[in-house]
Amino acid sequence: MTDPLSPRRPARALLLLGLAAILAACTTPPPVAAVAKPPPERRLPDAARLALAQRFPELRVVADNGGLLPTPGVDELAVVLARADGTGEFTIALLAPDGPDAWRVADVSRPIVPGCAKCSVSADLAPHGLYVRVIRADGADFVNFTYQFAPGAGSEPWRLVGVTAYKPARPGDPASHGFSATVDLLSGQRTDITDDDAGDTLVHREHQSTVPLRPAIAFGEFSFTAEALDAETRALPPVAFDPAGTLPAAAVDALRERFPRMTVQSQCSGALRGEGRDIAAVLVPADRAARPGAAADAVVAVLLAQPDGGVRLAEVSGAMAHDCPTCGVQVQIARRVLSVQTTDVSATGSVSTDYQFAFRPKDAPLRLVALRSETLVRAADNASNRTVASTNLISGDRVEVVDGVVNGRHRRSEQKWRLPPPAPVGLADFTFDPARLDDDARPAPAVAAGAPVSGS
Repeated sequence: MTDPLSPRRPARALLLLGLAAILAACTTPPPVAAVAKPPPERRLPDAARLALAQRFPELRVVADNGGLLPTPGVDELAVVLARADGTGEFTIALLAPDGPDAWRVADVSRPIVPGCAKCSVSADLAPHGLYVRVIRADGADFVNFTYQFAPGAGSEPWRLVGVTAYKPARPGDPASHGFSATVDLLSGQRTDITDDDAGDTLVHREHQSTVPLRPAIAFGEFSFTAEALDAETRALPPVAFDPAGTLPAAAVDALRERFPRMTVQSQCSGALRGEGRDIAAVLVPADRAARPGAAADAVVAVLLAQPDGGVRLAEVSGAMAHDCPTCGVQVQIARRVLSVQTTDVSATGSVSTDYQFAFRPKDAPLRLVALRSETLVRAADNASNRTVASTNLISGDRVEVVDGVVNGRHRRSEQKWRLPPPAPVGLADFTFDPARLDDDARPAPAVAAGAPVSGS
């Protein structure tokens, strides 16, 4: 029998669906119209904009203290200004209250020139101080400098109290190493941190050291150049080297047998080709051990971990007999790359060269895969010149950056080119002289023999 109510069921269902749609439409909030973010100068108080316009009529505001009024505990404003012509020169102005609804320019930085189109300058005020961030180009890389200032007592100016330099590693480039260096300028405490990709694990390394204290640097007197705090922020191998030695007994025995008249000056360990603990050690003649860092006649020895837990002396460099007897020598193993760095510091500047070796292919000896040199020259008239040259010896790519200050003006130039594939340069017999990379110019090893190896 046919149900007399059946024809009405579809109509009732449609009615319920319609009511549900109406209720959903009523409860759904209307779309929010996109609101254009006002430019930085419009986020400042009117009195602050007036004070800046009177003091810097040719500059425009490109960033302020996060676009906010002073936070609790902070009663000033930090503003970044730049020229309208886009010359890449920035100025930071600090504004302080000057009565009810009034502001004045309390302090001004020296002109900041990061040096590239993608570089930037920002400033933030917080209860802990003023933070100025300057991103600079360093060859193919970028370095982020963060400078911390603290307010002075009474009417004294803001003072530089800390700095952090951070450079990330280039993804997929075994010759690139990231680092961060943080220095407390009040205590001289320096902390170096690296996070290296060692196969499937991330190796975190941290090294504590100290730097000489500087006289107080006022905010308005600081130059914000990379060279201004070069000694504090220069990249150093992050491994703490212990000349007294923590070498395994097997490593000491192997070195003593091969170099009876040498002593271990510095060392490091890590995975070069396997999962074991490979070792690199810098050895110097025993009579030179009293001269820390002396490079003349030093050699680099590599010991590879063995399946039985021991080590085997694999390769030894030639003696560093070139013209740098006072160079410091340090070694580091990270990202399956052995880095040997020589650094010579003088009253007029410094020269640092980083030689990077890797196994290519796995069954071949260690070969030079990258070379990076950094030369800093300072003159008596405060002029400076910094040249950084980086060469990838696998691809032939070379980048050379010259960055300096002449007559108070910042100048920077960069050149990139590709070299023809060079002949492979192995660690064995290499003397760590940039001018002698050609195979025919490498001298034979000159290793002395005689007194015991220290390091156990």
